[in-house]
Amino acid sequence: MGERSGRDDPAVTVTTVLFNSEASLPRYAEALAPSVERGLVRAIAVDNASPDGSAALIERLLPEIETIASPSNLGFAGGCNRAWPLVESRYWLLLNPDVEADAEGIERLVEWMDSHPRVGLASPRLRGMDGGEEPVARPHDSLWRPPLEALRLHKLLPERLREKWLLSGRRATPETIDGWVPGAALIARSEAVAEAGPLDGSLFMYGEDREWCWRMARAGWQVGVCAEVEFAHGHGGSAIETWGEGERVRREVAGHLRATGKMRGGAWTRAFALLAGLALLAESLDPRRGEARELRRGRARLYLRAALGPGTGPR
Repeated sequence: MGERSGRDDPAVTVTTVLFNSEASLPRYAEALAPSVERGLVRAIAVDNASPDGSAALIERLLPEIETIASPSNLGFAGGCNRAWPLVESRYWLLLNPDVEADAEGIERLVEWMDSHPRVGLASPRLRGMDGGEEPVARPHDSLWRPPLEALRLHKLLPERLREKWLLSGRRATPETIDGWVPGAALIARSEAVAEAGPLDGSLFMYGEDREWCWRMARAGWQVGVCAEVEFAHGHGGSAIETWGEGERVRREVAGHLRATGKMRGGAWTRAFALLAGLALLAESLDPRRGEARELRRGRARLYLRAALGPGTGPR
C-alpha cells in the first residue's frame, strides 16, 4: 500500500458490507446521501454474496455508490478489506447498513480525528432505535474482571479505578481509551491502517474489531471515542435475519474467543472462557436479573463448552 496523501477530497471513504441488509438500507441511504452529494464521502458497498436484493436496492437508493461484488460471503472483516485497496482518502469509515450517519455527524467526526492525530481508530457514540445509548468504550478482556463483576466486588473499588479498568460508571467517556470500540461505525486513519494493517480477514464475524484495536494500540496508535457525535444504530439486524438470535449469540461468543486466542494465546483464552462462563452462570442464579437470567445461562454454556472442549472457542 502506497503512502496516503495528507489531504484528500473527499475526506472519507465509507465502506458498508451488505448481507441480508434490505430492511435497513432506506434509512441508511437517506442519512448518508447528503454527505455523498456534498462530496464529503466516497461510498463503497461490498455485496458479500447476499442472497437478497441488497446490492440492487442500495444502487437505486444511492446512485453514486460504488459496488464491489464478492463471489462468496467473506464475513465482515473480509468484506471490508475488499474495499481497502480503493481507499485514497485520509479516513476510512466502516459503517454498518443499520447505522444512520448524517452529514453533520460525519463532518464533525472528521474534524475530531483531525484534532487527534495519534488516534488510529475511533467510534462515535451510538444510540439504539429505542433511544437507549449503546456503550462503545469497552475494556479489553482480563482474567480478574469476570469473577470481580459476578461477585459485585468491583463496587468496592474506588470510582477512578472502576472508570480506568472497567470503562464503566463514567460521567463522561474519555477521548482515548485502553480498550476497544465496536465496528458498527468505526473510523480509521488511513495512515494507521497502512502501518498496522487492515482487519484480520480470518475472523469471519465478531471479534475482528477488538483484535484490530488491540493491534493498532500495539503499533503505537490510540483508540478513541468521539463523544460529540452520535449515530442511530439498529444493532445486528442482518445477523438476526440471517441466523436468528440463538445462532447469532453462538457466533458472537465464538468470534470473541477466536480473536482473544489471536491476541493472548490458547491457554490464556481457555482460562478466560472458564472464568467468564462461571461468572455468567453465577449471575444467572440471581433472581434480580429477571429475564436476563436465561440469556446469561445460555452464554455461560457457550463459554464453558469452549473452555473444556477442543480448540480455543466454539466452532
